[in-house]
Amino acid sequence: MILVLADFLNSGIRLTTPILFAAIASMLSARAGILNLAIESKVLIGAFVGILVAAGTGNTLLGVVAAAAAGAAIGAVMAAAHRLGVDLVVLAIGLNILVLQLTVFLMRSFLGGVGTYKPDIDPIASVSVPVLSDLPVAGNLLSRLNWLVYLAYLLVPAIALWFRTRAGRHLLAVGEAPLAAASAGLKVGRSQVLTLIVAGAIAGLGGAFLSVGDLGLFTRNMSADRGWIGITAALLALNKPAFLIPAAGVFGLASAASIRLQQFDVPANLTQFIPQGAAFVALVLVGLRSTSRGQVLRLWSNSSRISLALPRRRRTVAVAPRPDAVAPRPDAVAPRPDAGVAPSDPPADDTAPDAPRRSTLHH
Repeated sequence: MILVLADFLNSGIRLTTPILFAAIASMLSARAGILNLAIESKVLIGAFVGILVAAGTGNTLLGVVAAAAAGAAIGAVMAAAHRLGVDLVVLAIGLNILVLQLTVFLMRSFLGGVGTYKPDIDPIASVSVPVLSDLPVAGNLLSRLNWLVYLAYLLVPAIALWFRTRAGRHLLAVGEAPLAAASAGLKVGRSQVLTLIVAGAIAGLGGAFLSVGDLGLFTRNMSADRGWIGITAALLALNKPAFLIPAAGVFGLASAASIRLQQFDVPANLTQFIPQGAAFVALVLVGLRSTSRGQVLRLWSNSSRISLALPRRRRTVAVAPRPDAVAPRPDAVAPRPDAGVAPSDPPADDTAPDAPRRSTLHH
């Protein structure tokens, strides 16, 4: 039973890896103040270019580098469009459709197939951890994990530490208040451009893991909504590195559960819905959490900011009038609006017993 659980967790760790890469890319873009919905296209183009370069050169490392470069190229396109004032939401939707159809066209025209491209290469070899790999449970848990898996999980704490540096704080300031950051002398445009390029490269690494790192092949629509699930994981983690691995792990374990259920004659159409269903539930939970706290959800794009104001529930408390309160007199005269000089204090009453009397005698 323990070994079965270890195998299940091992599958969850591996299936979490591309989602985690996509979530990191989405989080970085969001912290820079940009809504990046083109993560799906970057994962897919990374998987396609990575397997092509790895097959052409026979070097999987070059395939991984090419996948990151392809994702960065898509990020550069978005960065250029962002500088030109193009709506990034519309552009991202177009890029997702374009990359999907482009990979299908290239497979049909040059690779001799539409469904699957399987070159004669081996996936990236697994990394053997000394001592732990020889243990029964730990060996099963850490088996079939290559260096891309460890890179994905190490990137999260590395980015969390980078946010504490001067450059990281500048990026957070750009995302929180771009106008104030620009007034303080920060290069808002340059920071957002570099963030989009780096986020594209990280998403491309997620695609490289799918094709070069795990399976050694490419299939049509290989990303399979992992880019969208990564965006959902980043939202579930509130775009904070501390919650990113658990949030992505939820969807990785859901994917592992969908694969395991197919061994028990559960229909594949039903099991394939499990990750997307988990993503839908996560989005509902995020929305309910924001509604209960009365927060304002802001989705940033380059030319327009889509904001959803969630009203806070207010309680009305009836306040009883004070018993010693004096009602205003009905014959009270309101002060003149054009009176520019405040009324002076009334003269002291000479008839009062405490007031000093003035002498009227003249000597």
